[in-house]
Amino acid sequence: MNLTIAMDGPVGAGKSSVADDVAKALGILHLDTGAMYRAFAWYALSQGVSTDDEEALAELTKKAMPEVAYIDGAQRTSIAGQDVTGLIRTPEVSMAASAVSRFAAVRKAMVASQRELAKKQDVLLDGRDIGTVVLPDARLKIYLTAAPEERAQRRFDEMKRKGQETTYEEVLADVIRRDEQDMNREVDPLRPADDAQIVDSTDMNQQQVVDNILMRVDMLKGKKLPKAEKFLPLYRYGLPVAAFLMRVFFPVTFHDLENAQQDAPAIMVSNHNSMLDPVILAMANKRYHIRFLGKKELNKKPLFKWFFDRLGMIAVDRHNTDMAAIRSCMKVLGEGHVLGVFPEGTRHKEGVMEELESGIALIALRSKATILPVYLTDKPRLFRRIHAYCGNCIPVSHLARQGVNKQTCDQLLSAITQRYRELVEKHQKSE
Repeated sequence: MNLTIAMDGPVGAGKSSVADDVAKALGILHLDTGAMYRAFAWYALSQGVSTDDEEALAELTKKAMPEVAYIDGAQRTSIAGQDVTGLIRTPEVSMAASAVSRFAAVRKAMVASQRELAKKQDVLLDGRDIGTVVLPDARLKIYLTAAPEERAQRRFDEMKRKGQETTYEEVLADVIRRDEQDMNREVDPLRPADDAQIVDSTDMNQQQVVDNILMRVDMLKGKKLPKAEKFLPLYRYGLPVAAFLMRVFFPVTFHDLENAQQDAPAIMVSNHNSMLDPVILAMANKRYHIRFLGKKELNKKPLFKWFFDRLGMIAVDRHNTDMAAIRSCMKVLGEGHVLGVFPEGTRHKEGVMEELESGIALIALRSKATILPVYLTDKPRLFRRIHAYCGNCIPVSHLARQGVNKQTCDQLLSAITQRYRELVEKHQKSE
């Protein structure tokens, strides 16, 4: 079976450059569908055809359509016999491409050639409706996105390097306008496919995004992911035993495990149902030795203290502002580890992540560590299966740039609560 990868996402997410690197690493063909739309938009502008004239654009598809050639490992795009590769990356052409892509006749002509190509070989396609329309049966669907502010900053920096005069505010307004136009067009609006994997690159550089997607390909192929760090001995040898016992006596079905594999530093958070919850989170991410934040009462007995110390647990006084624990958490994240936190502060029998301790927001904003949410559907019981849903990551850096204050803390806590509501709803739909 051919390896077909569909990559979608909004403007400025870096799809084309990421797709180039992923395809090269996998040794497969990358078809930049966005370049095809840009080429057609450029041709329409050059012919004096309005990008709002659906009938005229439909006629234009009969005269000329973009052609793709691969020369020295790079895609060259031409139309009507002219190589336009270097002419189609201007803001004017970008807006025109978004405009012409609204119309069914244009999209139909493009999709036909793209599907034919994907039938013949391993291929990666990127655009704005690949997973939903062009390749609905793709083996892997990626929706690459980032916060609008981050996408605008990246595009602004790129335009400055090219000597193009603009302001960040103008670029941000353009990004927001493009999002609105792409997401609300009548024909094939921009949206993640139902089975797409969301990759939020707000807190990642390009190489990290590429590595993240390659990791997802490995998981698709059933490959075992290598450990990203050295584990403490008790954690290293104890986790396989605990995981085996969990699978036999307290079975857990994991959903969307790829979401839990974000590179460190990261903060894995979960609702808290039982003392076995840390084991479940450790089973979800075996790449890292997770340093859990636990109540100091667990260390009252010397044997327990010895045990938890050798697991790397950070003891916290839940009833006071424990600055020593906060410093320890910051040290763990600063050294590039994953921190495990139950932000409700205690176990709950009912309700999910409705009242969160503010300390998690403070730690996340100060460290700029991405948050990885996991929703556990129930308390583990003997021979009764529960489910663990790994949610899409919550980036923090764009909030942290606004300052560590009550407003940004409240915004982050609200984002965590909203993400858990989405996971609860997803579980309820699957029942």
